Parts: sequence; structure tokens; C-alpha cells
Amino acid sequence: MGRLMHLRWLEDLVCVADEGHFARAAERRHITQSALSRRIKSLELWAGAELLDRSRHPIRLTDAGTEFVAAAHDIISQAYDARLSAEALSRESQDEVTIASLHTLALYFVPSLVSRLSRRIGAFPVSVVAETRTVEEYLSSLSEQRTDFFISYALPSDSEEIDTDAFEQKVIGRDRLVPYAHSSIEDPQLESPDGPPIPYVGYSGTAMMSYLVKELIQDAPFRSRLETRYRATLAESVRTAVSFGLGIAWLPESTVIAHGINPDLRRIAGPWQTEFEIKLFRSRNNTRPVVKRIWDAADAEE
Repeated sequence: MGRLMHLRWLEDLVCVADEGHFARAAERRHITQSALSRRIKSLELWAGAELLDRSRHPIRLTDAGTEFVAAAHDIISQAYDARLSAEALSRESQDEVTIASLHTLALYFVPSLVSRLSRRIGAFPVSVVAETRTVEEYLSSLSEQRTDFFISYALPSDSEEIDTDAFEQKVIGRDRLVPYAHSSIEDPQLESPDGPPIPYVGYSGTAMMSYLVKELIQDAPFRSRLETRYRATLAESVRTAVSFGLGIAWLPESTVIAHGINPDLRRIAGPWQTEFEIKLFRSRNNTRPVVKRIWDAADAEE
């Protein structure tokens, strides 16, 4: 009983109870099965009782384990709620804002935006987080006030609508999605459904650009001719692949302009391009004064 108990041990036990198998629980917890077993054993030593009946398959909780897991759920929930409250109180007195952003926007758009805002309302410290997450994870981070803002391309028309009671959004910029190819690639003749295969550089399925491109070209006459040669999550990687002549790709125009003139990278003319919005999101529950000042000052650049 004198040993320290770790919160992750409680999470381990809850996971094993949910799964009924050590192997599946270990996979969910991203640890080896032997490490999970050791941690559960340490928890049982700390609790002074066997919490799992290992003789049964699937594994079940003992009577003591059933009571213990009920308490563990409450302890885990209270611990994370307390952490969120502490973080929120700590950040209330700070001027630093945290901006979550898609990677490409973090490279080119966000620095320009912060510079523009600083000229309007004065300098403020910023922390930019550019990680591969789902939209739901970005919005959850706003709700929990781990981040103050989320900057994204406008969400595809078939995506779930943003809860306007929980989040505010506004347009703060625009970009264009344009097809580009290396000069060594023959004219793909995008207006025709017939012709040779078109070498294509695409985006990985979870990338925001993947949805935007899909929406743009889903009814295009040339779509069946696209032959994927390369796929990547980041627009930067896709642009580099195009510059090496791997195929045609739809790129945010800003990523091409940012690298300056490249005589080997040519824009493909035609109707298969579109303008899209860049949006700023925030939680309505975030009442930090610096967040409101930034929100009020953030508008699309003329």
C-alpha cells in the first residue's frame, strides 16, 4: 500500500475490463502485452486485491475489481477535469495564444496573419501547433481550451456541420486550388475523357486537401484517366513530387508562389480550378480577453 499508484494503471484496468483480453487492450494502450500485464499486477499489489479473474475467457473483473473499476472511472474523469481547469486558470492570466493549424497554413499563412494582427492590435506571443489531426480533434481541443484558435481550409460540403452553438467561425483569407505539372509532362488535355493515362500525384485520404480535390474533380471527364504515381499527406510533399516530374497535382496556389518562380513548374489552364476559403474557428466558451481582441481584428485581407 506504500507504493505510488499511477493514473495510467487505472486507465489500463478500465481498458482490460472493456476489452476482456490483454492483447486487444495492449494494442489500444499502445504498449506490449507483457508491459500491460506488469502494470495491472502492480495496481493489484497497490490495491491489495486481485481485480481480474484471469481463469476466465474473456477476462472478467472480480467482485473487488468491479467495485474498483467504478471508482477508477470517477478518479480518471476527475483528474482530467482538474487538469483542464488548472490549465484554463493558468492561461487566463497569460497573453500567449495557441493556434492550431493545418501544416501548409502554418508554413505560409499563419506567420503572415500574425504579422498583420500585430500591426493592428500590438504584438502578442503565439504558439502554433501543426499536427495531423481530424477536424473533430481540432474542435475538441478548442472546447477544452488547449488551443485558442483553429485555422483551416473551408470544410468540404459533405462534412458534418460545425456546431454553431459551440463554435464561431469567420473567413480570414482565400486561396486557389490549381493543377500544376512539370514541364516534362505532356499536356494532359483535361477537357477530354479519352487519351493516355495521366500521371497523378494525390493526397492521402485523411488530408484536408484530399477532400477538396475530390470535390473539385469528382465529375471531371478526365478522372478515369488519372493514374496515381505518388501520394502524400502534406501539400509541400505533393508540390515537391510535382517539381520532380512525378505527375500532375492540384496545389494551393500559395504553396507555389511561396517558393518563387520555377520555370519547370507550369500551371495547367482550364476550368478545373477553384477558389476556397481559409477560416478561423474559436470556442464560444473561450472568454480570454486576448482571444477576443484577436478575433475582432481578424478579417480577410483585402
